[in-house]
Amino acid sequence: MNEILTNEEIDTLLQMFRSEGGAIENEPMPRGAPSVAAPTEDGRVVSPMDLLKPNRLGREQLRGLERYFESAGKLLSATIGDKLRLETRCDCVAVEQVRFGNWLDQLPGPVAIYVVNMEPFKLPVLFTASTSLLYGAVDRILGGSGKVSKVPKDFTIAEHTVAEALVGPCLDRICESLAEVVPLKWSFLNRFCNPSMAQILPTQDVVLSIYFQATGDFLMGDLRMVIPFASIEPILDRLGRDSVVRHEPGAMRAKLGHTVRSMPIDVAVELGGANIRLRQLMELQPGDVIPLTTRIGQPASVPVMGKPKFTGHIGRIGNRFGVQVADVMGD
Repeated sequence: MNEILTNEEIDTLLQMFRSEGGAIENEPMPRGAPSVAAPTEDGRVVSPMDLLKPNRLGREQLRGLERYFESAGKLLSATIGDKLRLETRCDCVAVEQVRFGNWLDQLPGPVAIYVVNMEPFKLPVLFTASTSLLYGAVDRILGGSGKVSKVPKDFTIAEHTVAEALVGPCLDRICESLAEVVPLKWSFLNRFCNPSMAQILPTQDVVLSIYFQATGDFLMGDLRMVIPFASIEPILDRLGRDSVVRHEPGAMRAKLGHTVRSMPIDVAVELGGANIRLRQLMELQPGDVIPLTTRIGQPASVPVMGKPKFTGHIGRIGNRFGVQVADVMGD
């Protein structure tokens, strides 16, 4: 075994050895291990277990992070489309915890890699973009069509500078989507296209891997981000929470009442009503009288926002009509 076990993994291993007769079942299989569990001499069935599988983040925490990065994907769609003046869609297709060494092995190439400092994270973050996507974006930003037939293996300093006009706003949108969890402020530390230079962490360290896929009229590529687990460990208690704050019934009554007190309300006075036929309505002439159902002296209805709320008596206040509330109608 080339990798070093963490204290948590060692404790898990010792706990297994302390247990009496406990079969190890339903655990993930390591690479190269047989798919069929092998029986022992005493008849117990023991399944191989990969002690190095990352399990730092719980299911609810991962789901919480997925929601934040799905929101980031929508923001990235608008940002990339605006910068490149193209109809573009960016989706978050995966959020997972992996070993940093495994992530490097699976990193597709060629890619442009940015080492980013994100305060208050203690360790740097990696942000990568497919060179085909980024080089097409550079051509588009410089006034070209964005359709490139040949992509260089590396970028010049000038091309990197232009590319940052897209990468920078993308990092802004990701930080914006995580602002509810932790406010982030980013800055570039380094940039290169050689994956062998991206060894910023020990290979056995656990990282959070986020994978975005951008598609457009003729541009297509990946945006990936790696955040060390040690950086997000201090904020784990904020992840996986329901974004909707729940209160006890009636807890917001006072605040809601204070908020709605200044809202404008339409109040009317109905003197009465009548039912006539359409033929009679069409034959009405100036001077005709329509008898109402309300008798003289009977209180008029006072609807609020179209619904009857009070009854009152019509009167006069100076040279204006007024209504005196006589009764409050029930619900």
